Amino acid sequence: MATKRPHAAMNAAPEDDEPVDPSDELMFLALGGGNEVGRSCHIIQYKGKTVMLDAGVHPALEGLAVLPFYDEFDLSTVDILLVTHFHMDHAASLPYVLSKTNFAGKVYMTHPTKAIYKWMMQDSVRVQNTHTSGAGSADGYVNQLFSEQDILSTLPLINTISFNTTHTHNGIRFTPYPAGHVLGACMYLIEIAGLNVMFTGDYSRENDRHLIPAAVPPNVKVDCLITESTFGVSTSIPRSEREAALMKSITRIVGGGGRCLLPVPAIGNAQELMLILEDYWARHPEYQQYPIYYASALARKCMIVYQTYIDAMNDNIRKKFQASQAGTGQGPWDFKFIRSLRGLEKFEDIGGCVMLASPGMLQNGVSRSLLERWAPNDKNAVIITGYNVEGTMARTIQTNPDTIPAIMTGRQQGQGLLGKRGPGGDDQQMIQRRCKVEEFSFAAHVDGQENRIFVEEVNAPVVILVHGEKHNMNRFKSRLLSLQKFKVYSPANCEEVRIPFRREKVARVVGRLASRVQPLPTPPKSEEGDDEDGEGEAKRRKEAEQQVVSGVLVQNDFKLSLMAPEDLREYAGLTTTTIICRQRLTLAAAGTELIRWALEGTFGTVTVVADKHMTNGNSIGHEKVEDADEEVPRQDDTVFEVMGGAVRLICRQGGEVELEWEGNATNDGIADAVMAVLLTLESSPAAVKQSSKLHSHGHEHSDEYDPFGDSTEVKAPNGVGEADTNGKKPGKNPFANLDPETKLNRLFMFLEAQFGEQAIQPIAEPKLPELNGSAEEGDDVGREKAAATELARLHGVGIPVPGIQISVDKMVAKVWLEHLEVECGHKSFADRVRAVTERSMQTIQPLWQ
Repeated sequence: MATKRPHAAMNAAPEDDEPVDPSDELMFLALGGGNEVGRSCHIIQYKGKTVMLDAGVHPALEGLAVLPFYDEFDLSTVDILLVTHFHMDHAASLPYVLSKTNFAGKVYMTHPTKAIYKWMMQDSVRVQNTHTSGAGSADGYVNQLFSEQDILSTLPLINTISFNTTHTHNGIRFTPYPAGHVLGACMYLIEIAGLNVMFTGDYSRENDRHLIPAAVPPNVKVDCLITESTFGVSTSIPRSEREAALMKSITRIVGGGGRCLLPVPAIGNAQELMLILEDYWARHPEYQQYPIYYASALARKCMIVYQTYIDAMNDNIRKKFQASQAGTGQGPWDFKFIRSLRGLEKFEDIGGCVMLASPGMLQNGVSRSLLERWAPNDKNAVIITGYNVEGTMARTIQTNPDTIPAIMTGRQQGQGLLGKRGPGGDDQQMIQRRCKVEEFSFAAHVDGQENRIFVEEVNAPVVILVHGEKHNMNRFKSRLLSLQKFKVYSPANCEEVRIPFRREKVARVVGRLASRVQPLPTPPKSEEGDDEDGEGEAKRRKEAEQQVVSGVLVQNDFKLSLMAPEDLREYAGLTTTTIICRQRLTLAAAGTELIRWALEGTFGTVTVVADKHMTNGNSIGHEKVEDADEEVPRQDDTVFEVMGGAVRLICRQGGEVELEWEGNATNDGIADAVMAVLLTLESSPAAVKQSSKLHSHGHEHSDEYDPFGDSTEVKAPNGVGEADTNGKKPGKNPFANLDPETKLNRLFMFLEAQFGEQAIQPIAEPKLPELNGSAEEGDDVGREKAAATELARLHGVGIPVPGIQISVDKMVAKVWLEHLEVECGHKSFADRVRAVTERSMQTIQPLWQ
């Protein structure tokens, strides 16, 4: 089972105690290639997106064991599968994934990789059917993980991409870069929600004869680097010295009449070795008598691919190709001294020769047949030029064993003609090994020094090591940790690693909204003599940082954009629809002036406009009524705009009022508030008082009638004016005359209901007139006396405090109570405060005063 790997095991600095959102964690899981070389397959997850990297097999294992641990992860959740190159340990289980599992994502690889992948997989199935021994079906073949038909049927599911091109699928952006390992091999830069993850796969930074070396992507900040560690910390000798040593060994063997076997992959460093051999043979005629063979069933097909994708190779190959096209030279892949050998049936095994044969790890096939044929002769030699996985014959033979198992020759001959049996007395036939074994690395992998330099150049804060044997990986991990620059992880297979990445969400302002945003000024420079300018610049910068930008926030594939609603179609591809809402009601007695007074008390300034949408008194949306024969003059309707035009009120004759607004969450709330004001307008005591006028009338009240209870005496039933029989005299109405403190408390209660309890504060200091010429600014005593005199005067006229301060967000308004004067730098807020304060003063007064 997959287990979560603790952070303490990573030798990383301890994280803070702040809880981490699981969606902010990058999850890495190695289904293969963790602390091993072979069956590379890795999973990364971030923000609900899942990427699978490579799908290989293990060349040293058999049956289902060759596969990555696919059962440990739900492949149906994978969005995309990125294949770095066509080698078996990176791509050979892809047909199984596409045909035998619930994988439903997209698969991507480069054009050369797909072309070679098809032929390699078909050849692999045929070789396995032909040469693999073991218990299986009746004819001796083992049960296959997939068939050739599975390969062909899944081939259309693979999408091809080119180097240095960016692609997007389901919110995941990825870009392939040349890896320098084999033709078409690439590194992937993956971006998910602003997090950049780079996966190198197998890569090389060496300037060889035909490939573009790997390089750090320009102008990219990588957050997490997943890199191979095949060779650990070991360092290769210079390439020129390796080539000279290789040629010296080969010429010595063939000069002595021996056969020189170079086991190589069908495609990869075989082409590099052929370029080296062709160049050396061309410059040394004395060795041209010894033939060079390239024994692979894929040889001819593969060379067609190499001749096709010239643009994916370096300048050396391109120049040779251009020269061949111009007729001034030989093509880069037109070999003069290397012959293609499709099989061993017609091979004349006479005298010294050089043989490049696949597969490179000597598991089976032509290279294994030649090894078993040439191993008993001490004149012959096997030269290992690539990296070989633990458990393969190529790795075993490097230990110079006395015997090797015969899995090809013994099966063909069917008899024990080769002498010894295997260990334990089993039926495995063994072959004496007397041939020489030498090693020269041309594996197209970075060595320890190149890998370390690349990691430092990428400079990602998190490094995950894969594709390396455990001891090599741990040594390289220790080397990186000694730099104290990175957090380094080296998980084994099925060990889950979770790494927190807290990302700031940044929204781009686009469209017409971008022209309204003031850019931030340059930070002030602290130089002597420029303090005033610096302070002013800092103030302007602070004001720019505090500016409020309002618009529609649109998220598309983790990218946020802020735009005006009018730009949604152009910048977001969204279709917008405007909904106009209308509501009608009839007021029996309220006129336009009373309606305006009520609206101003609630919303502040109300604008009176001419109704541009009216024709002969018809409102918006009404069908135009045909004019009568005789035109009757009609009074124009009154139109009010509330809150800057959010809601329009059309007041018509006969008390009909129509509300009109553009439907949205904000305007709907304003319209509801306007409706509440209108529906309570005619019954509101404040509205009754506002609309009442002094008048005389002819009827008389009885002596006992006291409508408001504010008479100082009450007549007795006999009319004498004495108290009732209980001696209780009806008291004065308690609301008839209010003292200043009560009025102030009611004013505070009204304002707190409008602006909030914390927003209202009394002002203790009175507003003083400007200093005249006779007073000095520093005369604090005079100022205190003037303040005391002003306070006494205000108290004498019934004003308890000089004023009230109202604060909402960053807006502050001061209201001086004597004349209800409002001081505020924000005009809209000042108008609202003024209207609410005036309404408050009118409301707290009793109706009969």
